[in-house]
Amino acid sequence: WCAMADRQNEEIVIVGCGLAGCMMGMLLAKRGYDVKLFERSPDWRIHKKNKNDDLHRDNIKRSINLALSHRGRCALKRIGLEETVLEFGIPMKGRAIHTKTDSPDASAFQPYDENDSKNCIYSVSREKLNTVLLESLEACPNVKVFFNHSLMHIDKKGAAHFAVNEEGKKKRGTYNDYSQGDVKFTPRVIIGADGAYSTVRESMLRLQPTNFTREYITHGYKELLIPAKNGKYALNDHNALHIWPRDDFMMIALPNPDKSFTATIFAPLRSEKGVAGLFDIKTKEKAEEYMKAHFPDSLEAIPNYQQQFLDNPTSPLVTVRVSPWNFKDKVVVLGDSAHAMVPFYGQGMNSAFEDCLVFDEVLQECKGDLSKAVPNFAKKREASGNAIAKLSMGNYLEMRHHTGSTFFLLQKKLEGMLNFLFPNAWIPLYKMVTFTRIPYDEVIEREERQANILKRSTYAGMAALACVAAWLSRKALIKSSL
Repeated sequence: WCAMADRQNEEIVIVGCGLAGCMMGMLLAKRGYDVKLFERSPDWRIHKKNKNDDLHRDNIKRSINLALSHRGRCALKRIGLEETVLEFGIPMKGRAIHTKTDSPDASAFQPYDENDSKNCIYSVSREKLNTVLLESLEACPNVKVFFNHSLMHIDKKGAAHFAVNEEGKKKRGTYNDYSQGDVKFTPRVIIGADGAYSTVRESMLRLQPTNFTREYITHGYKELLIPAKNGKYALNDHNALHIWPRDDFMMIALPNPDKSFTATIFAPLRSEKGVAGLFDIKTKEKAEEYMKAHFPDSLEAIPNYQQQFLDNPTSPLVTVRVSPWNFKDKVVVLGDSAHAMVPFYGQGMNSAFEDCLVFDEVLQECKGDLSKAVPNFAKKREASGNAIAKLSMGNYLEMRHHTGSTFFLLQKKLEGMLNFLFPNAWIPLYKMVTFTRIPYDEVIEREERQANILKRSTYAGMAALACVAAWLSRKALIKSSL
């Protein structure tokens, strides 16, 4: 389906061969651009991972599986791969909440959509998804992929300088390194899809006045594997995202096709409030003490959790903001390079795919004129990137604390009823984020209006009840006086 249009003479370089880079490459290839992708790491399909690699910076191995929702599916549909990906995805129709520490079964189930049971998210393998995208990309005649090429810097003329890595070694330029690379390309546009520690973004900081922040939160994550039990899932409901909310921290689990679950603990990195930090758990005994204290109901399903705790890395969580997203019409960043976020809304991949889709849509609006499309995209999409980062941090509080609350469940029921009565005027926050393409910044504005209406309605209802109570009390008083 890689259509050759009238763009053969316009070369685009994409730095980063992860999910966002491959998606952007597919969309541009379909429009007929000459696309070159450069990846600093070896081809993961051939090379086994070096144990000493920095895990949370790797394109593929940061987490085992991801939650695919509507925005990501729209991008996959655009390139003709939605059905292919859904074939190996596992639908999750809601949250299975584990609040009872004496039972392995979930104590409650919260559907993602109170009114439409077809709305669900899919647990997909990061590596398999990336491989499907890459292999489809490599099938396009106007695409070339280069592994073991590290971007050193981008010069003022728009040339990208790459160091060719030796086997097992990585060469990187430094922030002030302006030396010639082993390989140099001067394309029409350079797109940075090289993650939260983007070298393209670092180059932009030198090319123009650019605002940039990188903020780590005090919490991090550690993954554990819940293996299959007797050929079946160890947890009862495998079509759900399992959550163990513990007020200040939590554990979640997503299903895998091999009947296992990938569990992830999100918790403080350093000890606080009498709870051991993930960085401070360095022995099997400490791991056992931690799990028995906070997740005892899960231990039967994770027989070797003590060893996993020591073997699996503890990784930090970071939020990135940059403004502007572009340098003239020559360089632009998207995905984690532009707006890395904490993972608590499951929108990292989905928002990155939507970045690519919006770029493609803007390119269509600009009739292929990159001099207009690049700055227009950056301006249009930046507010959404900042908004989803804000929403993601807010959802952490909901997942670790509110999901175990009876009041929260009642509120969700009420929001579902309002959505049923007024489907276009009232859309719950989670539904707007996960099952629509309403821009994230507009989602925040709509949610604030809805929250104010709900708040005023609650106060009005309480006032009405108070008036009725006062009237009944006065009536009773008059009657007794007679």
